[in-house]
Amino acid sequence: MIPGLDDLLAPDMQKILLFLLPALAALSALVMNMSRGFSTAGNVVMVLFTAIAIYFAPGMMEVF
Repeated sequence: MIPGLDDLLAPDMQKILLFLLPALAALSALVMNMSRGFSTAGNVVMVLFTAIAIYFAPGMMEVF
């Protein structure tokens, strides 16, 4: 097994990653939109990943 994989599969880490991955995707979509011009598809992706991150935010907050 890959070293450190047990840490990624821990329930607390899963709660953190379920928030961080969509939040980083939304942030990257925002940066892409700002640098290349806003488009409908870019706005949809940004709003979608922001909504997913907000949905998983309470799960991450209970870890801390």
